Amino acid sequence: MTYQDAYDQLTTLVDEIENEQVPLDELPGKIRRATELITFCQERLRAVETEYQEAIERLPRR
Repeated sequence: MTYQDAYDQLTTLVDEIENEQVPLDELPGKIRRATELITFCQERLRAVETEYQEAIERLPRR
């Protein structure tokens, strides 16, 4: 899964939950899935930040 896929799924879930389009019996599963997607996005963002910092550190200094 890509970051964008996870973000899109999360956005859809949040919209459904906020607009009360999720039946009560399905709500716990949707919330669990949203939590998984948030965790995935956070981890991906941290990985990109680390890659960015490492790339900056490898640049020659003037």
